[in-house]
Amino acid sequence: MDTPIPDQGALLVERVKTFPQADRRELLKYVAELTVVGLVYFAVAKLGLTLASIHPSATPIWPTTGVTLAAVLLRGYRISPGIFAGALLANVTTAGSIFTSLGIATGNTLESLVGAYVVNQWSDGLNTFDTPVGVGKFALTCLVPSTMISATLGVGSLSLAGYARLAEFRAIWTTWWIGDLAGALVITPVIVLWSTRIHPSLERNIPARTVALYTSAIAIGLVAFSPLFPGIPGRPPLAFLAVLPLMWAAVRCDQRDTATTAFLLSCFAVWGAMANGGPFVRGNLNDSFLLLLAFMISVSVPSLALRAEVAVRKRHEQHVDFVMHELSHRSKNLLSVVQSMAHQVARRSDNFEAFFLGFSTRLRAFSETHDLLVRGNWHGAGIRELTQIQLAPFHNPDEDSIIAEGVDLTLTPKAAEQIGMALHELGTNAAKHGALSTATGMVRIRWELETDEAQNPRLRLTWKETGGPRVRPSQREGFGTLMITKAVPATLQGTASLTFEPQGVRWVLLTPSTNALI
Repeated sequence: MDTPIPDQGALLVERVKTFPQADRRELLKYVAELTVVGLVYFAVAKLGLTLASIHPSATPIWPTTGVTLAAVLLRGYRISPGIFAGALLANVTTAGSIFTSLGIATGNTLESLVGAYVVNQWSDGLNTFDTPVGVGKFALTCLVPSTMISATLGVGSLSLAGYARLAEFRAIWTTWWIGDLAGALVITPVIVLWSTRIHPSLERNIPARTVALYTSAIAIGLVAFSPLFPGIPGRPPLAFLAVLPLMWAAVRCDQRDTATTAFLLSCFAVWGAMANGGPFVRGNLNDSFLLLLAFMISVSVPSLALRAEVAVRKRHEQHVDFVMHELSHRSKNLLSVVQSMAHQVARRSDNFEAFFLGFSTRLRAFSETHDLLVRGNWHGAGIRELTQIQLAPFHNPDEDSIIAEGVDLTLTPKAAEQIGMALHELGTNAAKHGALSTATGMVRIRWELETDEAQNPRLRLTWKETGGPRVRPSQREGFGTLMITKAVPATLQGTASLTFEPQGVRWVLLTPSTNALI
């Protein structure tokens, strides 16, 4: 008996059914995304091909390049099948053969993939419009590697299949390339910037200056480029009025508004050229379109670069203001701590020599902590390194008199300052009266993360002395005792306990980890 041939479609359906529900949703979402990309490509491509002036498959107005490049930058390389399908369908239904359609679709797909890859690797991806250098890199990427691939593969396929004469190769290639280039430089910034940057005030209303900017761009576009006012004397020089809204956008608005203004002006210029009106009309339609494309490129790239330069300068000014305010704030905090330290030591010193010794040693410990923070660009300090620095003067590193245990944690600058002073104070007392004053003494320092009764994470830091002489609490609380039991825990919004056990001094600090750790 013959073995029945399984229905491949049914098998595929069964396999899809066995996917987890989350995977099925993700697969359906991906298929829908590819479908949308393919349909958008097909629609925009057919619209652009209606303006083909030198060959049915080569049009100087090709916004599809900008759409697909923006799509890959925003959604990733995985949408390339949708681009290929849309390009193949658009070309199969236009001219040529399946061979030429495959070649053109391959070139169009590679154009967007290569362009997006170079921008991602070389020009900071979606942030490429943030700096003048990024704008220049984006323009250079569109100029050379990506658009040339599409023009070369597309025109090459048509020539090899006999649908384009070799004598027309250069003219068709130039039109194809410049059309793709203008589409990428004008369309991609608009889509990317509108997709990634939402103006804060748009949640309430559109800024008045943005409305005024777009209104002025539309007015200038109508007067200078549209076919509605053909009888205006001396009309060609009016095209230079486009500089006004572009400069306004670059200086007073943001990158998104600048890209949109260039797009609006380009739309009016295309409208005028299509209607055989406006300042770009030449002897034939293709020459008119090429001159128009030069205008589109010249208004888009320089205005984006200027806006990026203005944005960089503003960010620099804001950074300087922030640094100055932060420096003032930190200076006041440091001076306050030093003043409090001097006041407390002076109150408990019998003479100037005692004051000088106590104040200078504590100030030195404070400065060592700050040196550690400076080396870390003030982002924080590792608790293990902080412990080693503060206790280095009180023991021989070749001996095991101090043991530090715990996972690697990074303290905030404030916590590093406070815990550093506490460790130095404890080390000073241990070297004078406690475990570090004898050869058999030992100090064990341990830190760990735990949770309190409300399940909130907190840091526990324990100082435990053993093997030293018995230490009794002083009759009068000195500055060091007040600092490690009151000042330090209060600053970190925690608690601390100091006990004098028979084995030696024990100090425990408990503080919320959100106040002490990065």
